[in-house]
Amino acid sequence: MHPDTARTPDGEITIGLPDSLNYEHAGRIWEEVIDILEKDQPRKIKVDFRGTGKVDSAGIALLRLLRRRCLKKGIDLQFESVPPSCEYFLRYIESEPLPPSERPSFSLSRAISSLGTSSLRETLAFRDLVRFQGELLIAALKTVRSARHFRWKEVYYYLQLAGAEAMPIVFLLSFLIGLVMAFQAAVQLRQFGANIYVADMLSLALTRELGPVFTAVILAGRSGAAFAAEIGTMKVSEEVDALVVMGFDITQFLVLPKVIALALCGPLLTMWANASGIFGGIVVGVLTLDITPASFLQQSYNALVMTDILSGLIKSLVFAVLVALIGCFRGLQASKGADSVGRQTTSAVVSGIFLIILADAVFTIIFHVFDW
Repeated sequence: MHPDTARTPDGEITIGLPDSLNYEHAGRIWEEVIDILEKDQPRKIKVDFRGTGKVDSAGIALLRLLRRRCLKKGIDLQFESVPPSCEYFLRYIESEPLPPSERPSFSLSRAISSLGTSSLRETLAFRDLVRFQGELLIAALKTVRSARHFRWKEVYYYLQLAGAEAMPIVFLLSFLIGLVMAFQAAVQLRQFGANIYVADMLSLALTRELGPVFTAVILAGRSGAAFAAEIGTMKVSEEVDALVVMGFDITQFLVLPKVIALALCGPLLTMWANASGIFGGIVVGVLTLDITPASFLQQSYNALVMTDILSGLIKSLVFAVLVALIGCFRGLQASKGADSVGRQTTSAVVSGIFLIILADAVFTIIFHVFDW
């Protein structure tokens, strides 16, 4: 069997594969493809699987060699009408790094093409995220109208998992942050005899900024990753498809309980983190600054106003919702294969932390404009 080839004046060649790309035909097809590469030196090659029904490991090896040869010569290679049985292997081939000796030299056109492809991919991902947020809003409105039928037990379960079980690590990290910040501030303030103002600095920094941000980062690494891994595993094992077939609204059934639970956990854990950090500052004040716990607490009380506390709680609520959203969204993006779950879990943590910092910057500007 011979592949069908079609050429265009602009240097593009389409190779139509035969009905079987297996060990019997791979050698002959490879010889003809090499002949095309050497004689015609095309600018672009399209491999069409439209008439191909069977592809074995020899065919996959042929495609792998073809990709390496095209990259080495700077030829754009595309696959069309890929059968479902080959999609995973072709994704693996496309993501496989080239050996150092076979990596193509820098090309401006290739760099621009890669930048455009990445931009398009990120734009489509952002579109899907906006659509996912809209679906979540619709599911939330449906839940408000029929709250009795909502899965409140699942909310309590995730409250326990993401909230109560996270209290030890939140306490430990916040206590150490308060300890370190109080030590660092004491080094400077002690020179001016202003030891008592350590309480002002620490309480303001924790309630307005550090408490919400560090709590959200812990939630992203702990709960956001867990949500992505849980939903991703369900997606790989086709449990999500089964729920869709049975008529369940996936957003309302799987995503909304997690979002509600984390939205409740965020402000509560932030208050716990603020108290833990102030306790760490009290320890430093008592041991090194000759400040009594009552004086430290009184100074913190005098320094804080209600807007300081409320601004931190508002931030923590938004941060927690973002972490839950991105965790569930990445989990639903998982494709077939265990490695996809790992990639999406990692992406959930990275994207969650990025969104936390971005949202914090937006809140800082808004609070500055409104003089909060």
